[in-house]
Amino acid sequence: MAAALSAPTLREAAHLAGVSEPTAWRYLRAPAVRQELAARQDDILGHVARRLASEMGAALDVLSEVMEDTAAHPGARVSAARAILETGLRLAELVTLSERVAALERIVARETANER
Repeated sequence: MAAALSAPTLREAAHLAGVSEPTAWRYLRAPAVRQELAARQDDILGHVARRLASEMGAALDVLSEVMEDTAAHPGARVSAARAILETGLRLAELVTLSERVAALERIVARETANER
């Protein structure tokens, strides 16, 4: 399991685990293994997301300082401004998509409840 989580490919994971690649594929076909791997990947991604979220304010502060620093190279100021705009737009898109998915989930839940 640890090899599958740390290696970039299944071939490398198999090598790290000391098994053949076909054996690794058979192992991953087991539903319990896939569920455990997915749960551990979710845990890792959750940790990374929390760490990123905690650092976003500081990163935005740095970008804002560079963007507003009239003594900074114009290219650096433009890059900082672009990063802020692009990130803000992506965040807005994600919020919108999240709200739309939540609305669809509520509709499906209501329809499922009505069918019973």
